[in-house]
Amino acid sequence: MKFNNMQDLREELDLLDNKLIVLISKRFKLIEQAAIIKDDESKIRDNERIESIISRLRNLAEENSISADTVEKLWRFIIELSIDLEKEIFSKKQ
Repeated sequence: MKFNNMQDLREELDLLDNKLIVLISKRFKLIEQAAIIKDDESKIRDNERIESIISRLRNLAEENSISADTVEKLWRFIIELSIDLEKEIFSKKQ
């Protein structure tokens, strides 16, 4: 995709941001469900699962010509936010 001006490019970015917000919302709703399902706070952080996710997404990033390091940083941040949310929900259900 090639743009001739910043206005058109920004409009496209805004559309993508809108879609990302919808997807992020869906992801965090699933995280809320995970917190409800888990019966022990120690199950919130699953390092093996985290590393599996990171490995899968690094490969996907490379397949899509995006920096695997950037994707890893982004997903580790998302995962930490998810863990924080799970802990918050878990503490409320006790």
